Order: sequence, then structure tokens, then C-alpha cells
Amino acid sequence: MKYSKEIHLDIKKDKLLSKYDLIIDIIPKDLYPKYETLYQKYKDNKLKSNTTVYLTPLSSFPSYKLKNYIEENKLNIETARKTEKLDTLIINDAFIKEAYFPEILKEKTEKYYEIPYNVIAEDFSSFVDKSNEHNNILKTPSYHLSKKDKKEGNLKPLSFIISEKNLLDAIKYNKAFSVLLNYPTTTGELLTQYHGNKKACDNLEFFYKMFDLIEKNNLDVVFDDNINSETNKDTVVDLEMFQTLYGMLASTDKSNWSIAREIIANCDFESSKPYVLFLVSIFNFLKNKGDNKNYHLIYKHLKVLQVKNKYILYKDASYEDFIQHVIITFPQYKQIMCDCLTTHLNHLFKTSIIKAIHSL
Repeated sequence: MKYSKEIHLDIKKDKLLSKYDLIIDIIPKDLYPKYETLYQKYKDNKLKSNTTVYLTPLSSFPSYKLKNYIEENKLNIETARKTEKLDTLIINDAFIKEAYFPEILKEKTEKYYEIPYNVIAEDFSSFVDKSNEHNNILKTPSYHLSKKDKKEGNLKPLSFIISEKNLLDAIKYNKAFSVLLNYPTTTGELLTQYHGNKKACDNLEFFYKMFDLIEKNNLDVVFDDNINSETNKDTVVDLEMFQTLYGMLASTDKSNWSIAREIIANCDFESSKPYVLFLVSIFNFLKNKGDNKNYHLIYKHLKVLQVKNKYILYKDASYEDFIQHVIITFPQYKQIMCDCLTTHLNHLFKTSIIKAIHSL
């Protein structure tokens, strides 16, 4: 696998220290507008009969559910992977944004320098200006493999990645580091390999190639959400359904929890959003993916919303903070939040004395 290592210039010890995780790539900041253009073009598409579709690795839609949808709607749709046979790609907008653009969406991108392996690991001492009296007292920077690298016998990385901020700070201390300014830079965010991020890392190359694949083969794109909304268009969580689900989730019967999660998993998320968000804020286990594959689609929506508002999935947030920030983000949900709060408070007080709370 192609990978890099992020390093940190320790200006106090004058050393280059390798960070723990592997860097798969730097996602360029300017890739997001390109993806957003694609999303806007195809966001309303639905599956069409007499077509061949590819349920891509960028989709989170269960294959069995796609098969059931095709059969129930009596659609003449085949599935395939070979490009020459395809008409349509199925992808997941929420997964793509969560996997590849979380920092870009927060506008927290950085400029990174990509340095060849041998410059850091083997040749850096040749760049130290020993004639400079200020550098004379410094030790030559050294690269340290992490214990995990040594234990697993990892192959040496192709390159090292250093943030511009860290590099400029180091140059103030030791001008010898300024030679690194000559190497190419990318402004964006790091795709780091960690537990739970395997799908994003394994399919990055497919994501990069997808744009040309669509253009050169004149392919259509359908998003998971559109298939899911068609599948679940009759299931909408309203206030009455919310109160039922709240009672099930607040019970001590774990079978009720599973049924409630399944109902939420199969609802039309956009139509049910304010009620689902309130339930997730109150019942922490709904903030986890769980084993229910259908629920993974809801979870992806929640993760994307969390980019804009950390209180959506923040386990330690109070319901007061949650309501306040949801109303800021979605002012149209103000009265719905009050209705949900009425149910919640009556449950806490074990009474139904509160008949209604009205927003101002």
C-alpha cells in the first residue's frame, strides 16, 4: 500500500518525530467543489428501469435491500461492475463527505509539504549549515520510527508530510529546515489510516477515478438517500410516532430498543429529521452504528450533521445545549423541539402535567 508518514519538527530537541498513524494521501481542498458540482447535478436522480447499475464501494446501501427494492417495484435492473456494461453508479453522499471532506467542510484545511523519504531519513544532515554559529550548537535532526512501525516491520514510507505551520515554526529556530520549503505543497486535509476508517482508505483511488469514469462513459449517478427515501417513503416519524419511539427506548426491555432502532433505520430521514435528532440526543446508544446495517445510513446522516454541529452526536452534551444548537442550525424546528421537550420532561417527572411548551 502506498502511504506516507506525518512528521513533527520538534524545535526544542531539534528532531523529526514520526507520528503514529499512516497517511494515505492529502485530499486536495479544490476537489470538494468538483464533488459538490457532481452532487448538485445528480442529487435528484432515481433508479430507472432497463438499466445496469453498480453498487459501488462508496455506497452504504445494503445489496439485499437493493435487490428487494428492484423486485418490489418490478424494475428491469441488472447489477454489474464492468464499466462497458454500466449505466449508473450508486454512491453515498454522507459517506463521501464524512470520509474525505470533514475538515474541508469545517474550513480547517492546512498547507502540507510532501518530502521524499530519503531527504528526511537519510540525507538531511547534508543540508545543515555548519558554518552558521547558531546551527553549530544544534544536533543533526533524526527520524525515529514508532514502536508500532518497528514491531510490524512496516516498509519505509514513500514520503513524509509536514504542515506549513510546523515547518515555519521550526525554521525560526533552525534555518537549516528552510530547505524543505522547496518541496511541493498541497492544501487540503490528511486521510489518515485508523481503526474504523478502512473503507475510506481502501476506496480512495476509486473515488479519485470516479469523476473521469462518469464523464468518459456518460454514466448516471444515484445516491443512496434517493433509493432509501423511495423504499421508506411511507415511514415518517411525526410527533405521535416520536412519543411511541420515546416510550420504547425509555423502557427496560432491550427488544423494544431493537424494534425502535429498526423503525428509525427505515424511516425517511429528511422528513423525520427533528424527531430523530431529539431521540439520538437523549438515548446515547443511538449515537453508535450498531449491527443493524439499515441504521448505518441514518448514522452517516448524523455524522455529516455533526460537522456543522458537534452537539448532534456529542455524548456529554445536555439536552438544553442540544436544543439550543439545533434551533440555531435549523430555526424551522423550534416548535418541534418544544413538543419533543414536553414528552421528555413528562417522562422525567413521571407525570403528564405539562400539556405543551410554546416557542416564542
